[in-house]
Amino acid sequence: MRRFEFQPTEARRWDGRYTRIPGETTVFHVRHIEGALRVAIDWDIDADRCTCVALGGAAVEVLAEKVVQAKRKMGGHGGGSFQINEFGQVLVPASDGDDRRLLVGQTRGSLRFDDPRDGGTFTLGDADGLSSGDPWPLPYIGMYFNVGRRGRVYCKREGEESSEAEYLPRSNPKLVKALRGIRGHVPIRFLVNPERIVLTKRQLPGQMYYSDEDWEPTFVGKLDLRQWFEKEN
Repeated sequence: MRRFEFQPTEARRWDGRYTRIPGETTVFHVRHIEGALRVAIDWDIDADRCTCVALGGAAVEVLAEKVVQAKRKMGGHGGGSFQINEFGQVLVPASDGDDRRLLVGQTRGSLRFDDPRDGGTFTLGDADGLSSGDPWPLPYIGMYFNVGRRGRVYCKREGEESSEAEYLPRSNPKLVKALRGIRGHVPIRFLVNPERIVLTKRQLPGQMYYSDEDWEPTFVGKLDLRQWFEKEN
């Protein structure tokens, strides 16, 4: 994995694609931890919620500072959640839950986090040895997209008064086939994380009713950007 880099930009309004599954474990956070602003993610392991802190370095510190500045610019008090999309763009939503979002910079390389399971570290791109359909052993984080019943991939664009579907302008039969192989011929929601890893959730055998505990994060594959949406600026 490449060393993590962050190129900050002047914060500006983001009207591009932005999706988020509700909850604290599906996004990145900036928090005060041990007296300093740190980038972290939450991870539910068994019955415990663990906080995984990004390893330090100048680039991570600048990233945390830019997120805090963006939150304050939109009336917040500092830390909070943010997203990094599949193109490495850092997107910061307003803390009050409205539709305002700011683009604050561009990342390259991989954020590395401490691993509460064994004292080691991991990145969200650690997929060596995994095949499509294998359980995903790391945090379930990313922007979500959908596959409709007819096999078309789309992203929901949420506005202040309405929402609309933006459909993938080019076909991606390999991606759809992999998702159908895991979930079948039903509407599917899936994630793409900042490392361009595609993930979905599969219902555990024997479960008939929906609850988060009944669905298992599942590895789908690596996203091919040549068959994806265009990067927005």
